[in-house]
Amino acid sequence: LYPIGAGSILSARPMAACMASKMTVAPSRGALARKASVKVARRTTIRVRAFAPAYDEVFDGNTGQMEKVLSQSVESVSAGGLEWSYRVGVPEESTEAKPTKVLMIHGAGLNSFTYNKLSRELQKMGYTTFAPDMPGHGATSKPTSGFDYSAASYQSALEAFMTAAGITDVEDPVDMIVSGYITSQAALLLAAANPGLFRRVIVMNTPLGPGHKLPDPLAVYTRPFGMGKGAQADVYKLAYFGNEFAIPEEIMAKYEAPYAGGDGEAARAALEATVTKNDLKALTSAVSKAWSVRGLPKVRVVWGVNDKYLGDKDMFKWAEDVRATFDCIRSVGHMPQEDFPQEAAKFIGAYLESELKVSALGSVRLGKVTKDDDYQR
Repeated sequence: LYPIGAGSILSARPMAACMASKMTVAPSRGALARKASVKVARRTTIRVRAFAPAYDEVFDGNTGQMEKVLSQSVESVSAGGLEWSYRVGVPEESTEAKPTKVLMIHGAGLNSFTYNKLSRELQKMGYTTFAPDMPGHGATSKPTSGFDYSAASYQSALEAFMTAAGITDVEDPVDMIVSGYITSQAALLLAAANPGLFRRVIVMNTPLGPGHKLPDPLAVYTRPFGMGKGAQADVYKLAYFGNEFAIPEEIMAKYEAPYAGGDGEAARAALEATVTKNDLKALTSAVSKAWSVRGLPKVRVVWGVNDKYLGDKDMFKWAEDVRATFDCIRSVGHMPQEDFPQEAAKFIGAYLESELKVSALGSVRLGKVTKDDDYQR
């Protein structure tokens, strides 16, 4: 990471929003019935096959030697008429494995590589991670028919992927992390519609309210009179301009790769279709409505407060409305998984292992922070 600004990783939680967002609510009778129906429908599942730890070889500038660094394997599976590519991260054999799996969903225009570093940190904690390239993104199919790139299509496709990859099981629900635009909202809608399949949900810097708009690299496709039709996919600007820290050239190349070469136009067209088929304001409204129902999986927002695209106000309001808890990370921008994956993982790991006791959740009045975050809450 190359710093553009300086600062420490700290917590900011306005008292009123924090207290309102951390109330413990009992599941409604209707929600319990939905869970029961899902349990019956999903009891027969495909069990996930065994994976081995994967490593990358990287150059260590201190020693002048190549060294092995824990990474993820790239796998493939057919699901819902699509060929999916996905990354699987497995803990090292010396690390005690956690019982739950973590599903990681990227936003529009990016791909599963965005979770490479965050996944590594969670693997070190004992988690097995699954990060798919969503349809039209990365190395997954980019259909020109039969898939219209609407949120509903993404939602059903993701459910099909989970089944084919062997991570759909009400007896062993997954934890899910989402970030970015549109595809992340589709994943949140899937979790709200199928609460029995998910244990806990982490939301990292994704649009949550009417004040959250598309950034310019995506909004270009919504220009009036079709003026943005055929616009180039500016993934560099999308990934770079919302962050607090610069992204190294070799990392940026991973984000730009799907839009280069022979498959580049198909990827660009898929991104344009994803943006034009989904009205962001209507989509965030649908997510808020879906998550206002009681009895859904518990939600924690892990938010980079120096996000150049998304402000804090709508996040605080959403967290209060859906009874979500939240952690704010100062001096981190739109992609916490890139800016500070180690710190983001500490928040996420503490939440995934917590007992969710209200008394253990602290707050800081007026968002004034005077000490480092306490992850063990």
